[in-house]
Amino acid sequence: MSRTLHARWILPFVVTLAGVALWQNSRALHWKTIAPGVEFASLRGEPYCRMGSTAIGVLRLDPAHVKIGVRHFTQLDIDKPPGILDWQYRTRALAVFNAGQFYPDWSYMGLLVAGGDTISARPHGDFQALLVGDRGNGRGARVIDLSRARADSLARGWREVAQSFMLFDAGGPRVRRSTHIARRTVVAEDDKGHLLVFVSEGGYTLADFADLLTRSRLGLTQAMSMDGGLESEMVIEEGEFRYASFGEWRRDREPEAPGARAPLPAVITVEAR
Repeated sequence: MSRTLHARWILPFVVTLAGVALWQNSRALHWKTIAPGVEFASLRGEPYCRMGSTAIGVLRLDPAHVKIGVRHFTQLDIDKPPGILDWQYRTRALAVFNAGQFYPDWSYMGLLVAGGDTISARPHGDFQALLVGDRGNGRGARVIDLSRARADSLARGWREVAQSFMLFDAGGPRVRRSTHIARRTVVAEDDKGHLLVFVSEGGYTLADFADLLTRSRLGLTQAMSMDGGLESEMVIEEGEFRYASFGEWRRDREPEAPGARAPLPAVITVEAR
């Protein structure tokens, strides 16, 4: 009985401390403008990070000033998917990060439209989110929640589409609790219409990463999760600004950086309009 009472007292205290830490963390974010409509900051993942660096690269984008593109390696004259650095070199994009999940034969899980070309036409029945961009009428990119509509109908008209799963919305998390720890890539919207890309340098469970972002006081309204693990990567190059997040960690050794060589069949690019 005493242990139960003790736990009931301790748990709210721990949750409160976590909330205070994240509130102070998000207030202390220092945004660096690297291009019109493009800002970068680093968020700390305490106390949710389970392994590796607690740093999280955050790219905040104004869809009115940038173009979100989808690229697939079958559009290139190559036999196998390139790594993230090769993608950045080939596209010369301001930023490149990993798209959603894929099958062992490199085909994409869900809808994928790149530059108006339909790469994968079959929606994934369990994935309830679309990252879309370039409708040709001046509308920028956004995250679409598919919980109340068909994926193929909502994707119609967008020249850039990548399907994945929702992480959270205004009602709370859209993922289950689990013990699986991995690096994470997440695309979120805030209450001002910005897109925010989060790429973790360390490992988190999906539910913990959702909690971290919803408590961050960044005004996030909804978010979708892209591919995770070793493929969770981002490279930014604009003027003198450089940022790269890739690699892996193990419990028995120091962090390594083989992730730059991980094949990525599909990526998302960010370019100035």
